[in-house]
Amino acid sequence: MTLPPFPPDLAAAPTVQVFGAALARFACQTVRAHGVQVWAVTGGALVVVGEEGRGLGLSDGTLAARALASGERQEEGMLVALPFGGGVLEFVGAEGSGVGALAGLLPLLTLALEGVQARETRRGRGRVSETVEQLVRRLGGSLDLAEVLTATAESAALALGFGRAFVALFSEVQGGRARTGEVFSYGFDSAFTGGVGVGPVSFGRLVERGEVILYDRSRDGASPMAAGLAELDPEVALIAPLRARGRPLGLLYVDSRSPGVRVSEDDTWLVLALAEQASLAIDNARLYGTETRKREAAEALREAGAALAGSLHLSDTLSRVLERATALFGADAAGVYELQPDGRTLSIRGALGLPGEYVLRVRAKVGGGVTGRAAQRREMVAARDLTAEGYGGSSRYTRALLARGEYPYRGVVSLPLGTRSGVFGVLTLYWTAPLPLDADDLALAEVFAGQASLAIENARLYEEELRREREAAVLLNVGRLLGEDQSDRALAEAARLATLALGAGRGLIALTGEDGAVIRCATYNLHAPGGAELASLAGQLGRGPRPLTRRHALPVAGSALIVPLRGGGEGEEVLGFLYADDPGTEPPSDRVLALSRSVADQMALTLTRERLLSALAREEARYRQLAEGAHDLILSADGAGLVTYANPAAVRLLGPLVGASLLTLPTPGTRPALHAAWEAARRHPAGGRAEIEVGPYRLEVRLSAVSGPAGGMLAVARDLSELQTLAAEIQRRGRALEAATSRQTELRTYLTLFTQAQEEERRRISRELHDDTAQVLIATSRRVARLARSLEGPGRERAQDILGDLDAAIESVRRFARNLRPSVLDDLGLLPALEWLAGQAGTDTRLEVSGQERRLAPAVELTVFRLVQEALANVDKHAGARSAAIRVAYAPDGVRVTVRDDGQGFTPDQAQARAQAGHLGLIGLRERVALAGGELELESEPGRGTAVVFALPG
Repeated sequence: MTLPPFPPDLAAAPTVQVFGAALARFACQTVRAHGVQVWAVTGGALVVVGEEGRGLGLSDGTLAARALASGERQEEGMLVALPFGGGVLEFVGAEGSGVGALAGLLPLLTLALEGVQARETRRGRGRVSETVEQLVRRLGGSLDLAEVLTATAESAALALGFGRAFVALFSEVQGGRARTGEVFSYGFDSAFTGGVGVGPVSFGRLVERGEVILYDRSRDGASPMAAGLAELDPEVALIAPLRARGRPLGLLYVDSRSPGVRVSEDDTWLVLALAEQASLAIDNARLYGTETRKREAAEALREAGAALAGSLHLSDTLSRVLERATALFGADAAGVYELQPDGRTLSIRGALGLPGEYVLRVRAKVGGGVTGRAAQRREMVAARDLTAEGYGGSSRYTRALLARGEYPYRGVVSLPLGTRSGVFGVLTLYWTAPLPLDADDLALAEVFAGQASLAIENARLYEEELRREREAAVLLNVGRLLGEDQSDRALAEAARLATLALGAGRGLIALTGEDGAVIRCATYNLHAPGGAELASLAGQLGRGPRPLTRRHALPVAGSALIVPLRGGGEGEEVLGFLYADDPGTEPPSDRVLALSRSVADQMALTLTRERLLSALAREEARYRQLAEGAHDLILSADGAGLVTYANPAAVRLLGPLVGASLLTLPTPGTRPALHAAWEAARRHPAGGRAEIEVGPYRLEVRLSAVSGPAGGMLAVARDLSELQTLAAEIQRRGRALEAATSRQTELRTYLTLFTQAQEEERRRISRELHDDTAQVLIATSRRVARLARSLEGPGRERAQDILGDLDAAIESVRRFARNLRPSVLDDLGLLPALEWLAGQAGTDTRLEVSGQERRLAPAVELTVFRLVQEALANVDKHAGARSAAIRVAYAPDGVRVTVRDDGQGFTPDQAQARAQAGHLGLIGLRERVALAGGELELESEPGRGTAVVFALPG
């Protein structure tokens, strides 16, 4: 909202009444009200001191009193009351926007009213009143701060007749002390430098209590104040505070060096009155100066923004940022730090006024010093005096300079430069003196940093677009070059284009064969490497582009990159690789790696396409060869049905056909079927089918539409007479196969029954041997034993021999009976039977069991027992093993048994030879597993033993 101009006659009004009348006229015009009343506290009561317009009868003073008491705006119907200091503005029918605009001037109205009241209170004091009025007339409402300060100093010196005076504004107020900035003096021989300091005692009297300090050498010559004023060497001096709106502004000093000068009470009142009037003028001038400065800052920012927007190249944009920043803020030097890809360091991208060694050696750490803190916090960081505030340096070099006291700058401001992708870097401004910027300047600097960030973002986007265009041009040129020609010359030119695009010094393209060996190599600015060097580079290939260290790069290179050329087919066949290097040690950036991937993909795409075209030509030739040698009739026709190709089989059967119409073949009786198949093929992807007769031949024709702009039809015909002959032969062979299958089924059934009968016979014989023969032999052995006990001499010894023979016969019968059918299998189950087998084996054998143990079907347990028995017999006879193992794994749906040995093993050929020699153990195992509905696996390798694995349901 724009503030209306403050009328200068308000501050110069001699009385409260004149002030009220002028304010009423000004306020009525500003807010476009029907009427305005100005109320002021006079003699302890709130009275009207000025009015303008009509409708004032609506007010009785209640609303004005309420506004003055609350200190806030009050409204009631058409009335609005605005309090200011010791007065109130009351409007009748005012515009809201005008009231809002006038509210911004209330602080100035407060100061003006206080000044008028103060002058009116002291108006009867003659010289004081006259001096103040002279100062007011001399100022004439001036808003030039320097003029106001100079006029105040001169008026005070002349009015008191002291000869010297100065006015100084505070630049620092802190901890009960103050220090002034520039001093405006009158009557002094030389100008002040370095400002004036105010101690805590003087600060308390001047600023906190608003008193005038009187110094008289004859009285105060031994006081601390005398030491502070020793440089000025006054005989008498008056020091008055400058204050406005409750804030200390500075001080007014008047002195005389003439001996015998005396200061009266009127002199004190005169200095205080001048100070009060000067305070009002100073505050008005400072407010005006602030607004002016804001306008100038806005104009400067507009000009800076226009200048920065005039460039789309990053280097030029950074130069303009540095130039505008140093000019706008009066900096002695400036630098733009760019955040490096590691995200931890900042290096100087551009500088103005910084020493060359500083630019080369400084690499700031994020989070360290002023610059590093600004990058980390992403907000402005300012140091009034870097050498005293303990920020430290952001790099080792700056820390060393600070430690030696050689750092050239004191004031430092760092402003982060942000873009949409994150922090670009930091703009840092340097001053050799302490930081001269105030809060408004720092806010302006932040706005400028925002403009600079926007300009940098635009420049980066523009350069990124240019870079993409250049990269697209490189990709296009490489693709066109290799697409037209893949000779060594074209490959070398592609290597040159790729190397320059990557910003490298040397490069090469190597193509590999199916075995991965390099078969072709083209270089740029590089001697052709040897086979060992190319093989070493190929060994560094990964899935994508990767940087190479000096150890893995070619000789002389400081850094390098390598990227494979991968085809797009299944498995992504490696076609070769692209290599580029540079003498510098800086590794390739992410942008360069991304570009290398794009260039490699383009090369691989072109090479793959050319290889596919060559393969397509070869396949086309092969298919033509197949068509030429096919027994079926193959013809192609255009969209009108004219034959464009006929293979030799078609020509032999039907004669010359090229140029003739496929739809007019000599098929009078079956021509409608051919036409119907033609239409069906044109409508449906599955094509059409027809059986036609051409002379003595009966043909089955299949028609398929050919896709493409020209269309057409492909016809494949087969002589059904030959097909019928083949079908009859197939039926004959099928019947023979069915008979053989039936015979095999019968044999398997017979074998199953035979096996069952054999097992039953074994069980019967085993039982008879155990129950009959063994029992007879046992009874006989007992009778011989009794006989032996009754004999003496040789007869007894012979009986003992017979008894031993009988015991051996009994054991032999028992063993034979167990081998035929061990009773432990029927009585105790599979696992005890297998333990018995392991104990009976000639090879050291162990039994291992896993899973939930359970009884299986008797047939399954018997089959497992026989299979393990046969397998262990094979181990004992042929394996030559030191040990064997039986592993039984129970599963919910069956059992899996493994018999493994550590013997000599065998090959499939050796197993076949043993079978031909009559050793049918393995064949018997496989057949028995098949009869039980299971599966058998055999694992064997010479020198590594044999494993027989069979799984049976149960």
